[in-house]
Amino acid sequence: MIEQLYTEFAGVRRPARVEGCPCCVEPDADLPLVTRPLRALTVQDLSAYGAKALNTWGDAEDFRYFTPRLLELSTAGDLTWPDIEIVFGKLARAGWRTWPQRRAIEDFLAAFWSATLARHPTRPRIDAVLCALGCAGVDLAVRLTEWERLADEPAIRHLHELATLELTWRNGRPRLLNAYWDTTGPQYREVIDWLTGGAAAVAVSTAFARTDSETSLGLLAEIDQALAT
Repeated sequence: MIEQLYTEFAGVRRPARVEGCPCCVEPDADLPLVTRPLRALTVQDLSAYGAKALNTWGDAEDFRYFTPRLLELSTAGDLTWPDIEIVFGKLARAGWRTWPQRRAIEDFLAAFWSATLARHPTRPRIDAVLCALGCAGVDLAVRLTEWERLADEPAIRHLHELATLELTWRNGRPRLLNAYWDTTGPQYREVIDWLTGGAAAVAVSTAFARTDSETSLGLLAEIDQALAT
C-alpha cells in the first residue's frame, strides 16, 4: 500500500518553494523540503511543516505533494509530532476526497486499520488510529464492522484498551478521552453508539461463545463490564 501511494502520487509536482508566514516560519525553512527527494525526507524535516501546514505554512497543493511521506511516517509511529490525528485532520482540510489519488488513500487507510487490528500493542495506539480516521473523514462504520469480528486476540486486546482506558462515564454518559475528537460530530457519536449502544457488546458476547482462551475470556469479561458501566 505504501508503494501504491508513492506510485499514485508520482505525478504531483514538487513545489519550488513552500511559503510560510514570516512570523511563524523561519526564512528558508522550506529548503530541505524542496531540495531532497520525497522519500528521503526525515521526521526532523517534516515535523514542523506537518504541524504548521495549511495554517501558517503552505497550501493544499503543497500538502498533496508531501502526503505519501507524511502518511508513511505517521502510520509507522515514527512521526510523533504532530500527532497522527493532526496529520489526518489536515488531510481532510486539504480536500483529499477530491484528489485523483483518492482511491489510493482509501486503500492505504483501510490496510492501515486492518494491520493495526492484527497486532498488539501498536504505535500509534488504537484510540489514536480510530480518532485519526475520524479526523480524515473516513467511513468509520466499515472499520467498526471489521472490528466486530474480534477475529483474534490482538483485536480483543485493542477493544479492551479502548473500553477500559479511553471510555469514561460521567453522570451516566459515555465519553472518549482522546482530545482530538470533535465531540459534536457524527463520527464521534457513531463510535460512542457502537461502544455503548449494543453492537460492541454483541460482538463481545459472540466472541465469548467461540473462544476457550482463558486470557481472551478474561479480557472479554472486563470489556463487557466497561461497556455496561
